[in-house]
Amino acid sequence: MTRARWVNLVGIGIGIAGLIFVAMRVARDRDEIAEALDSSDPVWLVLSLASGLCAMTLLGVNWLIIIRHTGFPAPTRRGLNWFFVGQLGKYVPGGIWPIVGQAELAHRAATPRSIAYSATALSMVATLLGAGVTAAITGLVSPAGSRIVPLLVAVGVVACGLVLASERIRARVHSIADRITKRELRLPETRWFSGIVIRYLPVWVLFSGMNLFVVKALGGDLDTSLTITIIFVTCISWIAGFVIIGLPGGLGVREAVFISMMTAPLGAGLAVSVAVVSRVVSLAVDLFGAAISVPVGRSAPPIEPKTAES
Repeated sequence: MTRARWVNLVGIGIGIAGLIFVAMRVARDRDEIAEALDSSDPVWLVLSLASGLCAMTLLGVNWLIIIRHTGFPAPTRRGLNWFFVGQLGKYVPGGIWPIVGQAELAHRAATPRSIAYSATALSMVATLLGAGVTAAITGLVSPAGSRIVPLLVAVGVVACGLVLASERIRARVHSIADRITKRELRLPETRWFSGIVIRYLPVWVLFSGMNLFVVKALGGDLDTSLTITIIFVTCISWIAGFVIIGLPGGLGVREAVFISMMTAPLGAGLAVSVAVVSRVVSLAVDLFGAAISVPVGRSAPPIEPKTAES
């Protein structure tokens, strides 16, 4: 079977599985979703969709930059096709499917499997750290709310930075990894990886913009304090959905955290409506991105494979 045929089959399989679970979720919550959408302003919803799509696109571009750092090809048009189709796997229960989806599509196209998987895992770590940095900054400068959570997040981010910066700790981590995995695993170079994490900060501003536009769509009023709070809570809710493994796309966790933290500033009714509509917009972003990326990726010139051990 040809490489192109394998790419198509993997992409189709992941896409179909993701679509099935998305459809099941929408069908289950259709009454609640319809009620929230009926009262919304479509113009602000379009802006929310655009903000989410920009966030996901930048997320994919950053992943491709990590792959290119290893010296293997990851062209933008084809690479974003791998990314968006692979992302549909996050709606399949198990937690590992977006990693498998992205990595396998990249591998079938030209990238060695070990590099594809390590780049995808590194991208997820950088995504999480980017959310942590954004949450720590906005939580600490926010004029409202407790400083405990952003302080804890800041401590976690600093701890990760110290691991990367300390040669002694890095050597210890390498030694443990070698014993456990029986193969050479190395932490990324500190300065380069710090730059990668910084590239993820705009991603979280754009994801937060998705929620901000939904608030406007549902008739909410925004000021500077509330805007900063929503950015902080958006990051915290996504982190919660990210670290709790096994839930498809963080379904339920993100909404629960967002509602609990935003009930006081928004009111219970608006907080619930924003959480529900934002989830619908997020689903639409993933489906729309995958639908666009497939024809765009196929129109790109073929990749010249680089000889390497897979």
